[in-house]
Amino acid sequence: MSGPEKKVEVNAEILKEIFKIAKVAPPKEITDEALLDAVFKIKQPQAEAVQEISFNPSSNNILVIDDIGVVTYQLKILLRNLGYNVQVAKDIFSGLNTFIKSNYAFVVMDLFVSTEQEGLTLLNETKKIITKNNLDTKIIVITASNKAENRVKCLNGGADIFLKKDAGWQDKLIELIENFVPETL
Repeated sequence: MSGPEKKVEVNAEILKEIFKIAKVAPPKEITDEALLDAVFKIKQPQAEAVQEISFNPSSNNILVIDDIGVVTYQLKILLRNLGYNVQVAKDIFSGLNTFIKSNYAFVVMDLFVSTEQEGLTLLNETKKIITKNNLDTKIIVITASNKAENRVKCLNGGADIFLKKDAGWQDKLIELIENFVPETL
């Protein structure tokens, strides 16, 4: 499906936060514009160090972010068999980098990528990009954690759905994606 083209704004401050999360030092003595150019290999200078990334919206695209390979593989196969275009990322940096390059109907992310704090940061940064660019992307947080406060943190942090990885969670996830209703399970 194609529709009207949308623009996603990514500024240098978001990129610096990504470097911080990934525990990688950004290049020293680099301008914000050069930082954007280095990370995204974009050769067009932009005013105010903001680069717009164009993409065509699609309700068929899903981004899965989880550091456990068996989970990403399983969800990739399951969702592709249902006709979705699935991209996978295994850490915060690649997750955000992949997210800003295309439009996704859903981001399915594990809370512990690779720690709870990093997962909450990923959730927060993803929600900032969605809000700033007026996107319709829905965030589904999945976790094996039994902590009740994680649900509250995730929903308050911008998740549309919080799903516990208990028996049958994959079926629940598919049902939620196919019949999206903002609710928690």
